[in-house]
Amino acid sequence: MDLEQARKFIKKYIDGHQVFIDQAKTGLSYYLNDNDIRNWEGLDDLRLKAAQLTNPLRNADFRIPHNWHQLLVNQKAAYVFTYPPTFDADADDLNDRITEVLGDRFARECKDLCVEASNTGVAWLHCWIDDKKQFCFADVPSAQIIPVYGPGLDEELEAVLRTYISQDENGEIITKYELWTDKEAAFYQKRGEHDIDIAYLNNSKTNIISHDMGYVPFIPFYNNGSRKGDLPMYKELIDQYDLVVSGYANDLQDIQEIIFVIRNYGGEDLNTFLSELKVYKAIKVDGDSPSSGGVETMKIDIPVEARVKFLEILKRQIFISGQGVDPDPANFGNASGVALKYLYSLLEIKAGLLETEFRAGFGQLLRMIFHYLGVSEDTKVTQTWTRNAIFNDLETAQIAQSSAGIISEKSILLNHPWVEDAEMEQEQLAEERAEEPDRFGRNVGAEDGE
Repeated sequence: MDLEQARKFIKKYIDGHQVFIDQAKTGLSYYLNDNDIRNWEGLDDLRLKAAQLTNPLRNADFRIPHNWHQLLVNQKAAYVFTYPPTFDADADDLNDRITEVLGDRFARECKDLCVEASNTGVAWLHCWIDDKKQFCFADVPSAQIIPVYGPGLDEELEAVLRTYISQDENGEIITKYELWTDKEAAFYQKRGEHDIDIAYLNNSKTNIISHDMGYVPFIPFYNNGSRKGDLPMYKELIDQYDLVVSGYANDLQDIQEIIFVIRNYGGEDLNTFLSELKVYKAIKVDGDSPSSGGVETMKIDIPVEARVKFLEILKRQIFISGQGVDPDPANFGNASGVALKYLYSLLEIKAGLLETEFRAGFGQLLRMIFHYLGVSEDTKVTQTWTRNAIFNDLETAQIAQSSAGIISEKSILLNHPWVEDAEMEQEQLAEERAEEPDRFGRNVGAEDGE
């Protein structure tokens, strides 16, 4: 498309993207524990009104955020991606090539994609071939990506518009635009209040590069079927928790348990009263009779029980609405496997919804890798996902022991809590049996008389 068409295209999609950017910023802010309580205008209004009324009891302004969102997101990311999914193409040589392409960063990228999708509703993985002809991939902040889908129900990705802020060598702010299709990418930019213009590449006369990825080189990883982040499920609960705790802290700071009741005080102001009380351990009051002047103290009891009960309710509802696992040790103890599975039931529901969407994303990643390797993109691949959950190791080991002779030894080793590599463990057992047959009973395969 020419420059004028590109300008219309970019402006068309940029205008509606701000809503998503605002939502993404909110999710990221709560993940970094920068909750709305820090900038809540309601608290500012209360403090301003107290100052106008010269209310001496309202000076504290604690704003205490709680990182519930970070806890729930990290809990899901660790549960699903501590052990990243493995891919089996039913061919050892191809599996080795897939593993080589994915490299050591794959596990970290999986975790980052999960966190980004949980915060914003979708994460994006950008794939490219570098100068050394190596297949590369990296996650891109979702606020930078505007997808363009086809008209069909399958929502085929036709293009991606990426936009972000940069600076030139003089420090001038530049808005960058990259328009990617399945064959090429075109680059544009906007300086200050100027209109969108062509961004030439490396002082050349073109702003377009071609690629051979076979697809639009961006892959969406959705958080769930509704494509929403996790925060909207419990944001109001977190805000209320922050507000109650902050209000309680302010009450403790302001009231200080003791209030002085003064009658017919002869000093000029309250500062004089406090100074005399501190220096002379006494103050002067007007009036001759005891009833005409004096100072008394009044103790104020701050209601605690109602707050504590309300915070307990909020905490419980945060974990229910956030579909997480309450880490309170009282909920675990020496729980059986069934009880532990029940504790993880809500988290498993949330993880399962994410897994369904991420399976499609990893499938697209594998097709791009197969295109790069020159392998048929229709090659069937089995994805294996492993959860990272707390188990009752004693119970699992006892089940494994009682299963001997009923199921295969390999199946027992695969499910034993101490075994990480079943094949290696089988080899080690075979060696030990050969060296110490008396310890293990008769040697495997041994016949009478041997």
